[in-house]
Amino acid sequence: MKTTIKKTMMKMNQSACRLCMLMSALLLAVSLFAYSSEDDRFSEYKKPMVDSTLEKDADARIDRMLEFFDAAVYDSIFPLANEMMTLCERHGMLTRKMQAWHMLIGAYHYTGQYNQALHETKMMYEEARKRGSEYGESMAYFNMGNVYFSMSHYEESADAYEKCIPLMFRVNQPTLLEIYPYYCDALEALKRYDDLDKTIYQWYQVLNRYVNDVSQEERKEFLANYFIACVQGSLGKGKLDDADRLLDDVERRLESKDSYEYAYMLYYRAKLRMLQGRYEEALAWNAKRLKMFGIIDDKTMLVPVHKQRADILMQAGRFKEAAKMYARTYELSDSLNRANTRTQLNELRTMFKVDELETVNAEHETRLEQMELHSSLQRSRFMTIISTVAVVCLLAIVLIIWYSARKLRFKNRELALRNKDLRIASEKAEASLKMKTDFIHQISHEIRTPLNVLSGFSQILTTSGATLDEETRESINHRIVESTDRITGLVNKMLELSEASSEKIIERTDEVSPGRIAEEAIMLTSVNKHPFITFDYASDPAVHMLTLKTNIKQATRVIQFLLGNAVKFMHPQGEDLTQGNIRFLVKLSPEKQFVQFIVEDTGVGVPVEEAEHIFEEFVQLDEYYEGTGVGLTVARSIARRLGGDVVLDTTYTDGARFVFTLPND
Repeated sequence: MKTTIKKTMMKMNQSACRLCMLMSALLLAVSLFAYSSEDDRFSEYKKPMVDSTLEKDADARIDRMLEFFDAAVYDSIFPLANEMMTLCERHGMLTRKMQAWHMLIGAYHYTGQYNQALHETKMMYEEARKRGSEYGESMAYFNMGNVYFSMSHYEESADAYEKCIPLMFRVNQPTLLEIYPYYCDALEALKRYDDLDKTIYQWYQVLNRYVNDVSQEERKEFLANYFIACVQGSLGKGKLDDADRLLDDVERRLESKDSYEYAYMLYYRAKLRMLQGRYEEALAWNAKRLKMFGIIDDKTMLVPVHKQRADILMQAGRFKEAAKMYARTYELSDSLNRANTRTQLNELRTMFKVDELETVNAEHETRLEQMELHSSLQRSRFMTIISTVAVVCLLAIVLIIWYSARKLRFKNRELALRNKDLRIASEKAEASLKMKTDFIHQISHEIRTPLNVLSGFSQILTTSGATLDEETRESINHRIVESTDRITGLVNKMLELSEASSEKIIERTDEVSPGRIAEEAIMLTSVNKHPFITFDYASDPAVHMLTLKTNIKQATRVIQFLLGNAVKFMHPQGEDLTQGNIRFLVKLSPEKQFVQFIVEDTGVGVPVEEAEHIFEEFVQLDEYYEGTGVGLTVARSIARRLGGDVVLDTTYTDGARFVFTLPND
């Protein structure tokens, strides 16, 4: 924990309570190197003595990965860690393999790929259990706790740390000095203050036993972290005087004011003063912490600082300033949630494709092995028959066997292909369902931000004695309505997602004219009333007398999706902010079997190569536009269940032209 706050902030991109969670985990891996020899009790996978050259090579690789961590070059860590694991497996260096695995998980954690990090952690745990490595089990639980904490799953995080600590106690007790701070953070987040007191007592026992074995600088850092945990417990139980004294103990042990311990001390100084009602002092401590994070544009660090400042202003009765700070916190948090959601979607999409390829390869290899085994049994049977047949019949028997074997192999190959197709289709469906479920889970996290805004502003509006000018009250009302609409929109998007792959039959019992469908969609979207868009609607006379047998509600929904897309992807142009033209045309198809509802715009358009890709789930060609990428998927699903379709006309080059067809029967 010797990293400065500036260097640490350049690396971190997670919403963890500590400023250098994974850096400490890396230091943990390096410190364990001193205690873990392949010939001692940590080397459960016994093999002949490892060549000293190989050990030096392994050490050099570890140092190289640490250099990449220091430089925040995470992409280079992935191949190095995998190569290191392969080398260690080949030469029986089990503990070093677990350390390399630990760094690989850390790289996934740093880059926000939480699902992949948990996947690797599970495999690390299973191998450690299989090969009897308590060190590997302990590190797997430690990584699990870190990832769950970053995902705000505090119950799961605390459970993982609780399983890690007894294992590490048996393997290497000094390393517990690195683990206890994170466990205490999880307990504080869960408000389990009795458990926090017990953990602090255990920590004290280990600290007394080993603190004199480290350098003076490390000793001060360990003690500072210990007293920070004591402050957490004292504040949680309302012992404010004890917390004040303990914070003085922390500050006395901090030589540098750019360390993460100092930043943590500032946070609890501000929190203590707020609880004591000394709001100006609380704001001053908060301002110092805000100044530390002002050297870089890191939204993850700035969100909790702004949130604490808004809380202090709220408690101080400075409601107008609190409202502005809550609004700023909302903007930062909203931007961060969007980035995290996009990262998780890309990770899930990548994992889905990789798992699909691995499944295909595994099935192919399994079928080949089965065919080889079957062929071997057939050959043995043929040899037995040949040995009992007279020499005069040898040629005839060989020909018959060859023909039979050929026919049998053909049938087996055909059956194997069918089985493989069925298995792949089933696994694709399961993987797709998992991806949708995880995606909905990610979107649900976005609901927290507007809920927090509603909670904060509601407190301001209902606080007795609060006086707000009209401008501030209107701003707060606007934010409340905006947050409510956002929650409603997210819920609607999740419901639309459940329909994207639905195969439920849509009843077509409405007899309605094409013109009525078009006019109702225009009315519902209000596209003809948009102040900056020129809208033109035209209907071919040939469709005026037609009557379609369809479902008017669902048909209207499809057109709403298309018109909404056209409005969303317009760009303002000129001083009058005119965004362009939207033309809506209803006519018969050339073969007169379908009625076409055509929506064309002069917006950003769609590349020809993306014409089918945009109809897939979760696809957004430009991440700067709002949305979840399921609108066109749902539109096509509904259209096809109505007997029609939705396609992109790639011959249109002035923007985008979508054609929705319904059968004319």
